[in-house]
Amino acid sequence: MNASAIKNQSVQREFKIANAALSIFALFIVLFFSGCSEKPATSSGPAAPAWSWDTYPPVEKMRLATLPCQVLPKTSLTINAPVSGQLRLYVGRPQTNLPAGFLWGEFEPKELNLEAAELSEARNRISERERLFERIELPKEQIKLSKDILAMKKQIMLLELLSTNAENAELARAAINAAGLDRDGALKTTSLTDARKELALMEENLKFLQSTNSAVVGFDIEGARMELDQRQLEFDRRQTQSRFTMPFAGQWISSLQLADGVSEYPVTAGQELAVVRDLHSILVRVPLEDVSWSSLPAAKLTAVVPLADGTHLEATFAYKKLEKVQLRDEVFYYFQFPFEESAAAALLVGTSPTCELWLELSQPARIVPKLALVLHQPDAFQNRRWSEGLKQLFPGSQLLVEGQTELAILPPVGQVAGDVAHAKLTETDIH
Repeated sequence: MNASAIKNQSVQREFKIANAALSIFALFIVLFFSGCSEKPATSSGPAAPAWSWDTYPPVEKMRLATLPCQVLPKTSLTINAPVSGQLRLYVGRPQTNLPAGFLWGEFEPKELNLEAAELSEARNRISERERLFERIELPKEQIKLSKDILAMKKQIMLLELLSTNAENAELARAAINAAGLDRDGALKTTSLTDARKELALMEENLKFLQSTNSAVVGFDIEGARMELDQRQLEFDRRQTQSRFTMPFAGQWISSLQLADGVSEYPVTAGQELAVVRDLHSILVRVPLEDVSWSSLPAAKLTAVVPLADGTHLEATFAYKKLEKVQLRDEVFYYFQFPFEESAAAALLVGTSPTCELWLELSQPARIVPKLALVLHQPDAFQNRRWSEGLKQLFPGSQLLVEGQTELAILPPVGQVAGDVAHAKLTETDIH
C-alpha cells in the first residue's frame, strides 16, 4: 500500500471519531435543556373519600379512656407494736388468710396468763368472803344488834319511870333490883335523852345490816369489788395492747422476717408487725386524666379490668377523692367490684393493671375515632377544638362527649340514612 492510501485511511478514522464525539455532545445538550424545561401539569392526587355515618352505628356506651389503675382492698390496716418486748407469733407463714377474731400474736403471754390467774383468784376470794358474810356474819350481827336494841328499850322505859313522880320511881327501883339490871353496870347512868339517841343509832345500824351493807361489820365487800374491777380494767387494757387478733376475716401479711422454727421475735415500740386486708370488698383506684370528665355523671361510669384469659371484671363507681400527689391535688375515682367477683378480684390486689373507663351515654350517639376525622379532613381540625372542627366539617352535628381517643357525635339531621360526601370532585381531580 502506497503512502497516499495510508493517509486517506487515517483521515477517515479521525473523521468518524469526530462525528461520534459531536453526536455525544449534541445528546448531552438535549438532555440538559430538557431537564431544565417546565413539566406538564399533572393531577393533584386522588380525592378525599366520601364520609359515611353508617360506618359508625349508634351505641349507648363509649370507652372514655384507657388508664393505669390500682387494685386495692377497701379496708387495709397496718399493725404497729404499741410497746417494746418479745412478740410471740402463732402464724408460721408470711402470708395467709385468717378468720375474724383469730389470735395471731401477743406480747409476753406467760406474764399475762399469770396476772389473769391472780385476778381470777382474787375474785374468787371476794365471792367466798361475800358468801360467808351473807350466811354467817350478817345474821349473827343482826341477832346481836336486835338484842342490844331490846335491852336499850327496857332501859329507856325504866329511865322514864325514874324521871316521873316518887311512886313511879320506887316502883322502877324495885323492878330494877328484881331484874338485876343495876348489877355489873347493866343500867347505864345516862340521861333519858342520851339513851334515846343511842337507841336511834342502834336501830339505824340495824337497817344498814338488813340492806346487806358489809361495811357495818368492818369488811367492805363493795369497795373490794370496785378495787378489783379497776385492776381488771387496767389488765384488759394492757392485754388488748399486747394481743393481736384479726378484726375481720381476711388476708394477713407479716412485716417481720420470719425464720423456720422460730415463734418469738424481739420488737420495738412503733415497729410495723403486719398488714391485714379485707378481701371481701375490692376497689379500683383510677386517676382522672382529663379534669373535664369530672362534670360527667359519676354513677354512669364503669371501670373494666381485662384478664389474661380474655374475660374481664367490671366495677361500679363508689366514690371520688382528692389526694395529694407530688405536692399537688389530683382527683381519683374509686370503683368497687361486685361481692360475687371478690375472689377473682382479690388475685389482682396490689397490682397496677390497665383498665378501661366506660361511660353510659345520655342518648345513642356515633363513636368516631379522632384519627379517622383527622385523616378525612386534616385542615378542619388544625388549631381548632374538636367541637369547632365538627361544626365546620359537618354543619348541624353535635359533640356529645370527648374521650381520650374517640368522640361521641350526634350527626346532622337528614345525613344519617345515606352517605355524605365531604367535597365534590372536579373534573381535574377525576383526571
